[in-house]
Amino acid sequence: MAKPPALVPESNFPDEAYKRTKQEFPDALAGAGGNFVFTWNIASAADAITPWGRNVRVRDRQLRDFWPTETYLAGAVSNVGFRNATFDWELRGPDKVVAAATDMLNAAMAGDQFGWVPYMLKWSADLYTQDNGAFTELIRDPGMDANSQFKEERAPVLGINHLDSNQCIRTGNPEIPVLYTDLKGQQHKMKWYQIISYSDYPSPIENMHGVGYCSVTRALRVAQIMRSVLLFKDEKISGRHYKQIHFVSGVSRQDIKDEMTRGQEEANNSGLLRFIMPAILASLDPEKPVSTASIDLASLPDGFDFDQEMRWYISGLALAFGVDYQEFAPLPGGNIGSSAQSMILHRKQSGKGPGVVMRTISESFKNYGVLPRGVDMRFNDKDEQEELEKQEVRTKAIEEAAIAINSGLLSPEKAAQSLVRRGIYETEEIEGLEQYWKDMMEAKKANPSKQTVGDRGGNTIVEDAGRQETGKPNLTVGDRLRKMFGG
Repeated sequence: MAKPPALVPESNFPDEAYKRTKQEFPDALAGAGGNFVFTWNIASAADAITPWGRNVRVRDRQLRDFWPTETYLAGAVSNVGFRNATFDWELRGPDKVVAAATDMLNAAMAGDQFGWVPYMLKWSADLYTQDNGAFTELIRDPGMDANSQFKEERAPVLGINHLDSNQCIRTGNPEIPVLYTDLKGQQHKMKWYQIISYSDYPSPIENMHGVGYCSVTRALRVAQIMRSVLLFKDEKISGRHYKQIHFVSGVSRQDIKDEMTRGQEEANNSGLLRFIMPAILASLDPEKPVSTASIDLASLPDGFDFDQEMRWYISGLALAFGVDYQEFAPLPGGNIGSSAQSMILHRKQSGKGPGVVMRTISESFKNYGVLPRGVDMRFNDKDEQEELEKQEVRTKAIEEAAIAINSGLLSPEKAAQSLVRRGIYETEEIEGLEQYWKDMMEAKKANPSKQTVGDRGGNTIVEDAGRQETGKPNLTVGDRLRKMFGG
């Protein structure tokens, strides 16, 4: 009986990168139960966050503690992180080099995890919630310097690794831009070719060394207000404490206190945790009429509309994260904006937050040598509506050029140059048109009433008063131009 084949699982674990990273990993046993993180009093988060630029590390720690406590802000952060992690990208270049580089990126390290998705999720969390930004370690092949003439900065990248933003200090020095402190407290001088630093909207202030205004910072005030509103609503409905002060005449204070005590005991006996029955006093002295006045200890402002405030809050989050309202919530109604406005904003989507992220990643990988020479990173996520609009603009431009040519206003050569200048076509897309124009002019001079002209495809076209005889449908000059341009 034949033995079954050995099933060897394929592993993309980045062994060399893991060995050579500057990041220190805790011992498997010593690290158990050691996940203590510096925290501060969350209840005071609304007003106690350090002002921007005063102490970057302390403020970033406070932002880390704050953003998960506000549900909608936390949802926005995770939503853009999921989007970034699932961008469809590909590398273009020589097949073997592309395959190796793709495997390297797909095995990106993120602490104790590896893979493009966990790497991008952690990278995105730091980018959007930390003014200090996100940091990627570049782990290069140290053997290249000994075996070749390449310097260390030109050695191939074996792997990339996400570093904790709060463990990185920007120096402002172009040679050693970052100081990284590992879990053992050892500080590493990260050279420019060993690390890539990113920040969300970097500050132009020179002595801030590229520290930015992250999305949470930009949305902080509205998030603080909404968090306070939600906490108020939670406390108002989830506790057994009294919500008002009542001024009562005609009843002794002790009688009221005794009734409140009885009410608490009855609630305990009934197992009520978040609700208490109203206090009732019976057998009052009929000669002492009872009068009351009430004062709310805490309430929302007069005319407060939670639904309307929530819509504007989502709009604020969308502005802070550079996305459309629809990315965080369904289209709003009422006066906040029409569906047409939202569609227009959605069509501009790829040029804002997502487009910046795509371009930032591809350019940084190219500039810092993460990708080998001759390899480019392309993102395939496109706004289909925007592509349709571009095609519509192209079609209209071709029709305009055809009219100008047929009317004698422009030659095909000038029309083509105009289309290139307006960004409708690239120069290489219309190569050969100049020769086509010259051939047509020479043919017209030879026989003004009837001439033969070679088209761009090598076919022979016989023209007579604007008509052609090739056994094919008659085409005007404008039709041919559209055909040549792919319109």
